[in-house]
Amino acid sequence: MKKISKVIGFFFLSLFLLTPFIFTFFNSELFELPKMYFVYLMAIIIVSLHLINWAQKNVPLFRRTFLDIPLILFLITQTISTFISIDPHTSFFGYYSRLNGGLLSLLSFSFLYWVLVVYINDQLKSKIINTLLLSGLLVAAFGIAEHFGIDKNTWVQDVQSRVFSTLGQPNWLATFLVILTPLSIHKFLESTKSNSKIYYLSITVSFYLCLLFTKSKSGIIAGLISISLYFIFYLFKSKKLLSSLKIISPIIIIITLSSIFITNPIKDKIFPSKIENTPPVETTTTLNITPSENIRKIVWAGAIDLWLQYPLFGTGTETFAYSYYWTRPSEHNLTSEWDFLYNKAHNEYLNFLATTGIFGLAAYLFLITIILIKTFKNKAIFCGLIAFFITNFAGFSVVVTSMLFFLLPTLLLKENDKETKLKKTKKFLIPFFLIIGFILLQRSINYFIADILYSKSINYDSINDYQTSYDLTNQALNLHPNEPNFLVKNANLSAKLAVTTKDPKFINEAIENINQAIKISPANTGFWKERAQIFYYLSTLDNQYFQESISSLLQIVTLAPTDAKNFFTIGQFLESAQLIDQAIPYYQKAIQLKSNYDHAYFALGQIYYNKKEYQLAKENLELDLKYAPTNSAAQELLNKIN
Repeated sequence: MKKISKVIGFFFLSLFLLTPFIFTFFNSELFELPKMYFVYLMAIIIVSLHLINWAQKNVPLFRRTFLDIPLILFLITQTISTFISIDPHTSFFGYYSRLNGGLLSLLSFSFLYWVLVVYINDQLKSKIINTLLLSGLLVAAFGIAEHFGIDKNTWVQDVQSRVFSTLGQPNWLATFLVILTPLSIHKFLESTKSNSKIYYLSITVSFYLCLLFTKSKSGIIAGLISISLYFIFYLFKSKKLLSSLKIISPIIIIITLSSIFITNPIKDKIFPSKIENTPPVETTTTLNITPSENIRKIVWAGAIDLWLQYPLFGTGTETFAYSYYWTRPSEHNLTSEWDFLYNKAHNEYLNFLATTGIFGLAAYLFLITIILIKTFKNKAIFCGLIAFFITNFAGFSVVVTSMLFFLLPTLLLKENDKETKLKKTKKFLIPFFLIIGFILLQRSINYFIADILYSKSINYDSINDYQTSYDLTNQALNLHPNEPNFLVKNANLSAKLAVTTKDPKFINEAIENINQAIKISPANTGFWKERAQIFYYLSTLDNQYFQESISSLLQIVTLAPTDAKNFFTIGQFLESAQLIDQAIPYYQKAIQLKSNYDHAYFALGQIYYNKKEYQLAKENLELDLKYAPTNSAAQELLNKIN
C-alpha cells in the first residue's frame, strides 16, 4: 500500500507543480491544449494506480465527502447537456484549442478529486500547499522577468506591457495568482522561523508584483478584496489587535506602495494622469478601441438571449462559440472586436447559463455554495476561491484554475483513519485496469501527437507546400480519426491539390471530408466558411461547384444573421463570379448591420463606378473615406468622378 500510495502522492504533486508551467511551441495552441493533455495523462495514471491499490485490498475505492452530491449533480447536468448538444463532439471533448470545460475535462478533474480524498493526510496537504506556492513563485518570477523583457522578442504580443508568464493570457495569470496569494500570506503569518517568514513574504510580494504587471482589472480587484477579507478574518480572531497589525504591516506597506508606484488600471482610474495642453494633432486613422467592459456587456446580452431560447439545458456544454452567433447583438459589429470569435461568454456564470441552461448553472452554483460553506473554516482557501469566483464574473476558468477549483477543497478533509474492510482482494481485476489504463494513455498521447502534426500541416500550408501539409493531416487523422478540425484542414488541402493536379481522388476526398466535418459540427460557422472556400477552389475545375459554395455561405448567414462580415463575404464571392447585381444587396445588408463598414462601401463604390452610376459611386466612396481616410484607391476613384 505504502509504495503505491507514495507514487500516487508523487504524481499529484507533479500535477500541482508542473501544470502551470506546461506550454509548447509545436502545438496548434501553445498553452491550454498541452496543459489539458498533461492533466489527462496524470488523471489516467493516478486513477489506474488507485484502482490497482484498491484491488490489492489496500485502500477503499471511494470515500464519502461533502462534495459528492453537488459534484454528481453538476456532472449529471453537464452530461445531459452534452447528449442533447447542438455539437456533442465539442461538448464532450471541449472547444478545440481550449479543451478545458468539455465533459471529458470535468470528468477528469472530478475523478482526480475522488482519488485524492482517499489519500489526503496532513503530510500530503502540507506538501501540496508548498508545491503550489513554489510553482506560483516560479511562474510569478518569470512573469516579473517578462515585464523587464526576458522574452519580449518571442511573442507577437507586447508582453512587457501585460505579462502572461507561462499561462498564455494576462487575466488567466492574474486569476492563478490571486487564488494562491491568501495561502502565501497565511504561511507567512503562521511561520515562526525567520527564514520561513522571509521565504513566504517573498512569495507574497512576487505574486502581487506580477499581478500588477498583468494589468488585469478583474484580477487586481479580486486580489485586493481577497487579501483585505483575509486580513479582516485574521484581525477579528486576534486577541491582541495592535500586535496583529504589526505582524501584517509589512504586507500592507508593500501592497500599498507597489500599487501607488507601479502603473495599473486601478491606480489609473483613481489617480488619472494629467494631460498636458498640446496642440491637436491631425489624425490619419479612425482606429478606435472599444473598452472591454462595453464589449462584454454586448456579449452578455447575447448570452442571456441565448438562454431564453434554450432555458433548461442550454445549447450544449462548451458550444458558445457556435450558438452565440444565433443571438449576437448587431451592436457587436460596431466594436473594435467585431470580427473576433468568442468561444466563451467572458462570464463563467452566463456561459454556463447559455450552454447548459438553468439546470447547469444551478448545479454549478450549488457546487460553489457548498465549497464556500465548507472552506469557510480555512480562511486562506476560502479567500483564494472568493477571488477566483470574482474574476469569473469577467472571465472564465482555464486548466490551472479549474484544477485548483476541484482539488483545493480536499485540503479541508481530515485524514481517512478508517481501516479498509474488504473481504476479498480484487487482484484478478488488475490486468483489466492495466489494459484500460494503457489504452487510454496511448489514445491521449496519440491525440497530443496528432495535434502536433496538425500544427505542422498549418505551417507547411502557409508556405504553399500543400503535399507535405496534406500528408501531415492524414497522419493526424490516423491518430485521431474524425476530429473535425483535422478533416476540414485535410479537405482544404485536398481541394488545393485537386486544382493543381486535376486528380479526381483529391476532389472526392475534399468533398467527403468537409461534409463529414459539417456532419459532426453542423453549427460551426467556421467550418461552413471553409466549405464555401473549398467548393470555390473546386469551381475552377467545374463551375457546378460554385453553387455549393454560395449555398454554404447562405447557411452561414442563417446561423449568424447579425454578422456583417458574412454578408460582405457573399458579396465578394458573387462579385468574383461576375454576378455583380446579385452581390449588391449583400454589400448593402453588410452596411445595414455595420454602418462603418469601409470595405463594403468601397466595394459598392467600385461597382457603381464601373456601372457608371457616378452619384451612387460618389456617395459610397465618400463614406468609405470617412471611415478609412487612408484608402488611396477610393480617393483616386473619387477624383475621377469629380
